[in-house]
Amino acid sequence: MAASKTPTNEEIIAMIPSKAVREYLVKINWQFDEHERDILRRYLKPKNKEEADSIYAEQNYVTLPHPFRKGDIVTVCDKRFKNRKPEIGIMWSPKDDEDFWNFDRRAKTDLKGFVDFTDVATTVDFLSPEDGFFRHGHPNPLWIEYAELDEDSAEARFLRSAVKLQNGNGSLEETDELRSEYVASRKKRRKKS
Repeated sequence: MAASKTPTNEEIIAMIPSKAVREYLVKINWQFDEHERDILRRYLKPKNKEEADSIYAEQNYVTLPHPFRKGDIVTVCDKRFKNRKPEIGIMWSPKDDEDFWNFDRRAKTDLKGFVDFTDVATTVDFLSPEDGFFRHGHPNPLWIEYAELDEDSAEARFLRSAVKLQNGNGSLEETDELRSEYVASRKKRRKKS
């Protein structure tokens, strides 16, 4: 049986679901090595369940540069799960390029064997549409996009205020008031449908 050919760098980048990540990798002229391309191919386009499961067992780490930084309002939709709705949230880390590359260096040295490809350097606080509170998560940037919001919506106003608060120059009272408006707008929308 002939071994399957490892996709080219361009083919791997084309497989990445996130348009923002694809564009960023092209912009910085990122080159994955053959081993990384093989891991990405098996993660994104597994031939069978065993191959898909092997990615989690192998503890391989792949550097995946991405454009998302602290304060970005993002949406995450892992299209492998048909019933999962897109989630919106605020990036917490990495805070900047230096933070990204420091984590990447640590993942390859100090944390080797403890992190794998699914443990990439992102932290997002996801907005709960039910109560307007946030929950912490670590989505893979392969599934992250910049959020497209109606700028005048209660959701957008609340998220912008939460970003200001995250950066240390917002008002807790204003953010809480906007959270209440957001929750009320969600309840109103649910009643209509």
